[in-house]
Amino acid sequence: MIDVSKDLFGDLLALPDGIFTRRDALRAGLRDRVISAALRRGLITRVCRGTYAAPGPWTVEEHRRILALAALRAYEDAVLVGASAVAAHGLPLYRVPVLPGDIARPVEREARTAELRIRPLRHAVVSTGWGPANELPGSLVQLTMDHGVITGIVSVDAAMHGGLVTEAEMRATMDRVAGWPYASRFRCALAWADGRSESPGESVTRATLLGAGFDVESQVPVADRDGEVFAYADLGIVGTRVLVEFDGKVKYADGGADALFREKKREDRIRARGFVVVRVTWADLFHPELIVRAIREALAEAA
Repeated sequence: MIDVSKDLFGDLLALPDGIFTRRDALRAGLRDRVISAALRRGLITRVCRGTYAAPGPWTVEEHRRILALAALRAYEDAVLVGASAVAAHGLPLYRVPVLPGDIARPVEREARTAELRIRPLRHAVVSTGWGPANELPGSLVQLTMDHGVITGIVSVDAAMHGGLVTEAEMRATMDRVAGWPYASRFRCALAWADGRSESPGESVTRATLLGAGFDVESQVPVADRDGEVFAYADLGIVGTRVLVEFDGKVKYADGGADALFREKKREDRIRARGFVVVRVTWADLFHPELIVRAIREALAEAA
């Protein structure tokens, strides 16, 4: 039996981002059988081909970042693409699994490993905090084609809200990929995108309502009797007195009871102006039929 301890990997795990490669281990005098023994004992964990790190637990976001960094370490000619690139640009992802991570290399056709999807390099490359990645418009297009319209809307909304992309840039990229499989997903996502959205939950709620056939607008101003705007509702059903507020934001987290009290007073004031307010939570997003039913009931109440 090979005698291994965590101390053997101390210097390697102190490398940038806590990731080391098989080459790093060999240079440190650790042979493959020692790496294998350490994996069996749970002293280290394999991230992707020939790369290792200390075992988690990791959050989804941490795992995605570690996998992206490890992929760039394993393949020196790699570039982050798709969901991995969108995350590297600092944008939120909605319901995107960590595996497979997405990279591109100068190859002719797509290939897969246990942890990675390796694509041909097609878009311009820029620098991010994680390393080289496809430019943002192309990354958003790939994300949407891979994971669907609602996932795309969440990240496109955030990119537009943060001023990271313009609609013109997105349309130009869409035109370049018009003939690709699933390009229609991005066309729909861009048609429904709205840079006024302030959270992923708000984006998903709006997309759910649009998909159900409702005409929806974002950031609806609410004025008092003197015409002074005192609040903006997340969403509104156009031409009605029905407003929708997404309740999954962290807007109360730091304010405690005082923040909850202020929010209740704000909503009471909105209702006093004759609006019907529907609140949507994260749990509701997994049951869109409940959201649609609540909106129809609110429309009947407001009629």
